[in-house]
Amino acid sequence: MDLLLNALLSFVGTLGFAILFNTPRNALFICAAIGMGGHLLRLTAENLGMGSIGTTFLGAFFVGLVGIFPSRSLHLPLVLFSLPGIICMVPGTVAYKALVYFHRGELSAGLQGALQAGFKVGAIAAGIGTARILTDAEWGFERR
Repeated sequence: MDLLLNALLSFVGTLGFAILFNTPRNALFICAAIGMGGHLLRLTAENLGMGSIGTTFLGAFFVGLVGIFPSRSLHLPLVLFSLPGIICMVPGTVAYKALVYFHRGELSAGLQGALQAGFKVGAIAAGIGTARILTDAEWGFERR
């Protein structure tokens, strides 16, 4: 039941951000499904014991890898599928708790939370970037 609720909430959240980013109507539900898939993959991997930074990379990699297919078939920019799909993975709660710890004077806990949030953001960037490098031969390399 918890997984079903997470699926529903991540679908709705991704759909909301896709609407916010003016994604065309014919791509809205595809975008929401991709975001939901990435979020569920991340949660499933965490439930199987994988670390949170690795699971964040895996979820972002999924979003970037799967998002390329509707991007090409609908002739839309990849960012319309990848950006709303990774919003649910942004470690906002972890970053907020780090700031609360810093405000309370608990520097060790604050630093631990800030590092964890930073590594998760880096994992999102690495996952999206890795998927893009694997699917677009010209991206990331200088043309001459």
